Amino acid sequence: MNKHAYLIMAHNDFYILEKLLLLLDDARNDIYLHIDKKVKNFDFNYIKSLVKNANIYFVHPIDVRWGSYRQILCELNLLSEAIKVQHKYYHFISGVDLPLKSQDQIHSFFDNSNKEFVEYDNDDMIEDAFLDRIKYYHIGVNFIRSKNKFVSKFCAFIRYRFINIQKKLGVNRLKKCNMVFQKGPNWFSITHELACFIVSKKNILSHFKYSYCADELFVQTIVANSKYKDKIYLENGTSCLRRFIDWDRGNPYVFKKDDYKALKNSNCFFARKFSSSTDKEIIDKIFNDLYEGDLK
Repeated sequence: MNKHAYLIMAHNDFYILEKLLLLLDDARNDIYLHIDKKVKNFDFNYIKSLVKNANIYFVHPIDVRWGSYRQILCELNLLSEAIKVQHKYYHFISGVDLPLKSQDQIHSFFDNSNKEFVEYDNDDMIEDAFLDRIKYYHIGVNFIRSKNKFVSKFCAFIRYRFINIQKKLGVNRLKKCNMVFQKGPNWFSITHELACFIVSKKNILSHFKYSYCADELFVQTIVANSKYKDKIYLENGTSCLRRFIDWDRGNPYVFKKDDYKALKNSNCFFARKFSSSTDKEIIDKIFNDLYEGDLK
């Protein structure tokens, strides 16, 4: 019951993933790892050999595309596997995230909490521009970030034109929906009860099919229309993930060695994102601090 589940969605930069797994390698953790289906020649046996104390499970791979409905499916697949065993908390992170605190600190905090760490961008109704992500049918989303610039631009053009046609025809997929919609980061730390509740709410999935970047609305909307909205963790009256993500300097910003002091002094438990090609030094510094500290 007191075990934590880490749900990791990874598709690149496996240098960081190795460091992340070593920092999560604790007997109090179960790790559920999704490696994107597009990844070729991934060494599952090597990754499994890194983890000595935690249990690691590889979730059936799907071809996840940025902005597409498949991102939600990946979240649900990870949750569906993890709730087969009851855990105290479920932490959804990416393969380019790192913890900022030791496992002792993380467990101590969450084991004494019953709050849901799901963040809203705004406590009020979300703007119409964000509702457009699910209000209309979006086509070609799977190829918006294609490496072929012609394909990417063509799909974006077709999607916008199709949306304009729907607007003129008065299409509104939410017309008969009386739910409150919310938006925020798709990462979360949630209890077993809420994790099971999210998996059970497959009846609302139709609102998120043929959508665009709806992974930022899915969990928030489920919570906003449930009793769990009153269990969200608040700091200064607003929802808070206790995750260090800098949207002011990037989309999000990639941390560098000059950010070390700010990261170290933060009260956050996780940070994203990092890149070994941008700055490997900050990754190694955080890893060495935590790994060596945990060994003492």
